[in-house]
Amino acid sequence: MESFPWWTEEQIKLAKEIEEFVDEIRPDAERALWRREYPHDIMKKIGKEGYFGVDVPEKYGGQNLGLTGACIVAEALNRLPSVGLTYIVSMLGGNHQLHLYGTEEQQEKWFPDIAKGQLGAVCITEPFVGSDAAATATTAVKEGDKYIINGKKRFISNAGVAERYMVYTRTSDDPADKKKYKHLTGFLIKKGIPGFTLEKINDLIGFCMVPNGVLSLDGVEVTDENMVGNVGDGWMAMMSGLNYERTIGSSMLVGMLGECLKQPVWYMERRVQFGKKTSDLPTNQAKVADIIKDLKLARLMLYHTAHLIDLGKEPATESAITKMFISDATFNCAKEAIQLMGGDGLTKFYPVEWNLRDAKIHQITMGTNEIMKSIIYRAGLAEMRNDLKVVHKRVMDEELGVAISTLRSGDKSPIDEEKLLKVLAEDYRANPGLHMSRDDIKAEFDVDDEKLDEILISLEEKGLVDLYRDRRKGIQLVKATYDALRKTNPPEHYRWFPDWYRDEDKF
Repeated sequence: MESFPWWTEEQIKLAKEIEEFVDEIRPDAERALWRREYPHDIMKKIGKEGYFGVDVPEKYGGQNLGLTGACIVAEALNRLPSVGLTYIVSMLGGNHQLHLYGTEEQQEKWFPDIAKGQLGAVCITEPFVGSDAAATATTAVKEGDKYIINGKKRFISNAGVAERYMVYTRTSDDPADKKKYKHLTGFLIKKGIPGFTLEKINDLIGFCMVPNGVLSLDGVEVTDENMVGNVGDGWMAMMSGLNYERTIGSSMLVGMLGECLKQPVWYMERRVQFGKKTSDLPTNQAKVADIIKDLKLARLMLYHTAHLIDLGKEPATESAITKMFISDATFNCAKEAIQLMGGDGLTKFYPVEWNLRDAKIHQITMGTNEIMKSIIYRAGLAEMRNDLKVVHKRVMDEELGVAISTLRSGDKSPIDEEKLLKVLAEDYRANPGLHMSRDDIKAEFDVDDEKLDEILISLEEKGLVDLYRDRRKGIQLVKATYDALRKTNPPEHYRWFPDWYRDEDKF
């Protein structure tokens, strides 16, 4: 496994050890898949080796190697069917939330068992709640010194085999709490508590032999000891957890991507058609090059994002990009891996077809890739606001007759209707298809919002400007009407032709 310059010596050592371990357990993992058995014995071996504790503090029996360490383990384990997914989901079952929100007593209670290999699960999705996680319908109602939980959770991986479940509930219907996203609360619940039962196991397109199901919570009683964080911290815990989840989930895909390269390369070096190895065909070499490219980019993005989280940051944009890019890349590369292996790639005798099925699930789980784009748009623009700020304005160069970018002047003049119309007319020359924003106008004039609105409404009533208003009827954008352009300048002021255009063709 290729390391990165920011990895510690312990993380580099871990990468070497886990690769050797995966080579040892591969035969057992493949046997379990063919037997259609959940790999209980393998998971116990992983726990015995201490790999569940890589992101657990040393004082609780862990290795304290952060999310980077967990991703290193997950990448290697996910070269195998079933095993890696169970590991990833278990790491999501409250581990990160305990780091951020757990009390010392809770950490002492849960972390030692996690480090020893206790399996976990995360419970967000519900029958009627998917991407809109804020609409969680499962309730937790305070009665005396207890909370009574009622509801259902759906599409829960590790359902049944997990001992520990991170469950998100609704604890307030107050519109003010909902507006501030303070209406959700998270609880850690152990299997076996009365009222907490397994309702159904789904049969999915992929994730073979990792049980995925529906959980029922009917009058489940928990106390403050089960609450992770305070009442109302659930949304923040969930969102932080999703950054963690999307990152470590992407390490599963990176492991699969490695198989999408390794398996077809091995195969094509041994497959002869038309008197030559299929690895010598330029079309096949181009496909392999694309897989190498995606694998390199995926690993770089994955471990960069994991490193940011280990530094205590909340990289919402990076984790969304990581999840979206790597799941799409893995799905496409798995298709090409199958194509490179021809008919054999379609069979279950070679370990590439399950990569395709699992990658398809990853385009939906942990937030659909469409939702990832929405997050990237909102969070990305917010993070890059200063980088996107335009410090220039486009003004007409009178010699050239075209718009040139010029640094904005700090000088501002008093405003009146006539001056504003002249500015709008010049903006038409420079940007004929655009409106001016309020900020554009306020960069030119010394004017407050109230005065600006007064002038703009007056010009609108005279038919000299068109105004764009937001949903709250606030004026956001303005442009000069054709009447305003005629009123402000003669027609010749707006005319411009390149040197090559013939005078006899003008009219």
